Amino acid sequence: MSRGPTRREVLLGLGAAMCGGLTADRFAGLRRYLDDELGKGVVPGFALAVSKKGQMACQYESGTCCRLGDPAHNVGRQTAHPFYSFSKLVTSTVVGIAVAEGLVDWTTPVRAWIPEFAGGGKDAITVRHLMTHSAGIPNPPGLGSVRTAGEWREGVAAVCKAETEWEPGSRTAYHGLSGQFVVAEAILRRSGERSWAEFCRRRLFGPIGASSLTFAVPDDRVDVSITPRPAVMPGNHFDAFGMAGHPAGGCFGTPADALRVLQVHLNLGRWNGKRVVPEKVMREIHRVQYADEIAAARRDGREPAHEPWGLGPLLRGTGSAAPSLGWFGFMNQSSPGVFGHAGIDTVIGIGDRRSGVALFFATTDSPKPPDATVPLRNSVTDRVFEALASP
Repeated sequence: MSRGPTRREVLLGLGAAMCGGLTADRFAGLRRYLDDELGKGVVPGFALAVSKKGQMACQYESGTCCRLGDPAHNVGRQTAHPFYSFSKLVTSTVVGIAVAEGLVDWTTPVRAWIPEFAGGGKDAITVRHLMTHSAGIPNPPGLGSVRTAGEWREGVAAVCKAETEWEPGSRTAYHGLSGQFVVAEAILRRSGERSWAEFCRRRLFGPIGASSLTFAVPDDRVDVSITPRPAVMPGNHFDAFGMAGHPAGGCFGTPADALRVLQVHLNLGRWNGKRVVPEKVMREIHRVQYADEIAAARRDGREPAHEPWGLGPLLRGTGSAAPSLGWFGFMNQSSPGVFGHAGIDTVIGIGDRRSGVALFFATTDSPKPPDATVPLRNSVTDRVFEALASP
């Protein structure tokens, strides 16, 4: 069994760090902050990766994670993490590719591609509704794990039986799994691809060289943090990761590879000079989809019924900050170019199209106490942006 760092080592900041060149001193305060949180027991381990304008600025990881068979495994640079709902930002990128290929579009009712996705108020639901949490089917009964082809089919049957809870488009409320799952099923039917994991590997992960990213259940030999820490050690990754495979919550990978996806967004669809997603499509993904409705509510002195969702990522937008920005880790950022997504209480991935800064931060267990999550996330984000504020 590998030995985790002692509390003294943690407090001395002896985690693995790489902060390049002139940026090294800029991150000293952030490293001290993270070491202190680790020493206080807020989290048992973490991994952070930061880039600016496509160049890695800092990688820092420390503490331990629960790896299969080893509850105190040292967090390493190649340790993969479950992304949970940060997977939605990954999937939004792939959906953009599918739109560019003509497999789906934003405005056609989904029943055109999935005929059984009809009735129960669903007839008018579009990909735009599903990608912005406004479809009205936030928690369909029966939608569970989709790790196997059989489980996926059961999930399709569940969403097709769902009845809307509100008129599609009239408001937003978080769709944990259902929205992007329906979109992915439509894309698979149109493309003829066998699985979402394979579609993403061919269209995105391969082209950008993100070899650690996968929507498949990771092989048991892969170094993956089982997060949150389980009360009982699972016997394999299939049992450990019931969320695996879900387009909205089942991606895995390293922080460095997560930055590759964020960089595609910062580059408006390009990677290393090659076009991955058309710029027009990427700009639409990064447009606040219900901006008019939000503005009208604010003018009338009402709480908006919609949040500033793009087609996948949450956007900072303009004006007063939306309540959910705190949970997503950027409540103190004012740049309208800021976007990102969170994954339960253990992951955030954030970018800013104005400054070119991107960060991915994962903890290896839920922060303790639970109300430490929002301060931890926003403190990390604030310190990253402060460190890279100047050229």
